[in-house]
Amino acid sequence: MATDVPTQTPAAAGTARRQQVKELHVTSPLMAGPAVLAAQQKLQALGYAPGKLDGQYGPTTAGAVRAFQRDHDLEVDGVVGVHTLALLKSSPTPTRTVSIVRKASTLGQLALAESLKELGTKESPANSNKNKFGKWFGVDGVAWCNIFVSYCFVNGAEYTICEGFKGAGVYAKGCTYVPTTEAWLHATGMWKGRTEPLPGDIAIYNWDGGLPDHIGIVEEYLGGGKFNAIEGNTAVGNDANGGEVMRRQRYFTDVNGFGRVK
Repeated sequence: MATDVPTQTPAAAGTARRQQVKELHVTSPLMAGPAVLAAQQKLQALGYAPGKLDGQYGPTTAGAVRAFQRDHDLEVDGVVGVHTLALLKSSPTPTRTVSIVRKASTLGQLALAESLKELGTKESPANSNKNKFGKWFGVDGVAWCNIFVSYCFVNGAEYTICEGFKGAGVYAKGCTYVPTTEAWLHATGMWKGRTEPLPGDIAIYNWDGGLPDHIGIVEEYLGGGKFNAIEGNTAVGNDANGGEVMRRQRYFTDVNGFGRVK
């Protein structure tokens, strides 16, 4: 005599599978444990910056997850679910070759020295995008973070960003448009990616996963995925249109990567 075998509907099976996989996400109090620590360690090994490796899933770790998701065409929600966890586990960890000597760009360091002279320089009048850098460039009253970088390279290193390159925002004294500068770094072989930067490197920022938003010059790497940069048209309350030249502390999760002019 046949015995009926209890069956599980597809919906119930899916629910059971989801219950077996614990998602990692920001909670109050913070979610903590070895699973969080393992995710933090893998993120750091892959070049992302999850913050302190403390086994607590806070906003910095969630930011590193969002950057990882963005780079791997996943839903950018800062949650380590089934798909994000699987890709994290399967992503090969880059190997470090200790014999490679990393040398900062002389031109970049000269541009950095020029940028430090301008710390505190502001727009006049406020909120106008009008400043000494725009007047020098010949295009004033527009977003000027890339104009500031162009200014520092020309006046500090006698080097013109994007010279001879065909793209939006390219002028005789440099470039006004961050996506074009990033494309130029790629095309000329000067793109280094999201790796430990050196003083004078060009940082290309991207906060929303679309086109890059902002640009600066790396001053120093601080360790743990953090670095200081000198940036134009920034402020603590407005990263990419703040109206001042400032020193800002940034994270690897803030950037598409770095370029090193040679």
